[in-house]
Amino acid sequence: FGDASLRSKSVTADMKQPKPPAEAREGPPRPGGIARVQGEDAIVIPSSDFYRILKELRTNKLIGPAAADALEAAAGLGAPSPQGAQAAELRSKVASARDDADDTDAKPKEEKPKKRAMMFAAEEPEEIPEMKEEEKEEIEEEPPPKEAEEEPELNLNPKQNKMRTDLEMWVMDEIPALFGVDDSEELDEKLQEDGQALKITQLIAETDEEKQRQNLSAWLEGAPDDKKEDFVTEILQKVVSIQDAGQKKKKKKKKKDDY
Repeated sequence: FGDASLRSKSVTADMKQPKPPAEAREGPPRPGGIARVQGEDAIVIPSSDFYRILKELRTNKLIGPAAADALEAAAGLGAPSPQGAQAAELRSKVASARDDADDTDAKPKEEKPKKRAMMFAAEEPEEIPEMKEEEKEEIEEEPPPKEAEEEPELNLNPKQNKMRTDLEMWVMDEIPALFGVDDSEELDEKLQEDGQALKITQLIAETDEEKQRQNLSAWLEGAPDDKKEDFVTEILQKVVSIQDAGQKKKKKKKKKDDY
């Protein structure tokens, strides 16, 4: 046994002890166990991988398990573990948001253009809804606007003009009483003062009694029949008196010319 112990000590003395490298080794990590420095485990990471991982950590491109996997792969301790889809998506969003924030801070703020009022008409509908039959009938049944009655021209002498004025005053008092109202303003426009004056002018210009009665009957539509007939008879007598006042003067003038 003594010879065997001596041979073992001789072999151990001849073995070279490992020495730590003076600087980081370039290239992929060598296979095998990790070199020891002063009794502690030493992990060697290539400088390019080291600075790359630092940059990605600062920009949040590597966070959580992905950062640990990157460090293990750079040190040659094992292959990176597969990342979950949600974790990868979250890391991608965080990195994109950080990049966008950096770009926004670097660029000067641009003034937003002022909104202008739209001057375009609304878009026309593709189909115009058809009008209902009831609406068409209502439109078709609307009566056309009535044309204003023409006022005939009269050539009256001073006496006739005075008689005409008296007739207008009489009609202004009788029309409200005929329809049972206090004032003609409560009646249709044709029965108010302007309409009364127009009707008197028409009656004086017309010499046919039948046409005069038809005109008055249409004008006084809605009045009580008993009062209406008395009113028509009296107003026509006054109209005839006005007409006769002009004829007598003409006859007298003609007789003077004969002499």
